[in-house]
Amino acid sequence: MTVVFSRRDAEWFTPPGTGRRYLVAPLTYRERQAFRADLAREGGIYPSHEQMLDALRAAVREASPGNADELLAVIDASEATPDDADVQVQLGTVEAACATVPVYAGLLAARQRYLGTLPWVAARHALRGWEGDGLPPFRRARGLVPDDLLDALPQEDVEAVGWRASTLMQPGRDAEGNSGAPSPSPETPAPTKAA
Repeated sequence: MTVVFSRRDAEWFTPPGTGRRYLVAPLTYRERQAFRADLAREGGIYPSHEQMLDALRAAVREASPGNADELLAVIDASEATPDDADVQVQLGTVEAACATVPVYAGLLAARQRYLGTLPWVAARHALRGWEGDGLPPFRRARGLVPDDLLDALPQEDVEAVGWRASTLMQPGRDAEGNSGAPSPSPETPAPTKAA
């Protein structure tokens, strides 16, 4: 039997292609704040789309002075028409060409660090147990799965579990408003209609 350390219902999650199961709990408000703080410490910041495009423009100016105007027009078009597949393919070509220009490469690295760290930190906070061959005994210390224990799990499992935990922290629009208003406590007077 696995002990659950959250007031919310946990769910069993099986990463694709494995027989291992992981008990993942949605985080409480305070747990989400602790998760965000840990993610900022370990994963840094996630550069915004606008920051990435500004850095891409700077990289184009630095690396392509001869055809910079043409490439900048592609970036502008990608912002104006984000659903235009042809423009997005052209943008991808510009991004690939500028991937090693330091002003852009630094933000690409920051994004990669953040995205690579997020599932690991989320798993550390949200895991409440596991079952499966080859897995070490589960434990938590100070409200988290210890780093050495997470490092002993299959990396692909930690990533899958972490992304599932992240999803549980961010319910989709279809989940918004699904719960009714709380029932009044016995001490709460019933609402009255104005006369």
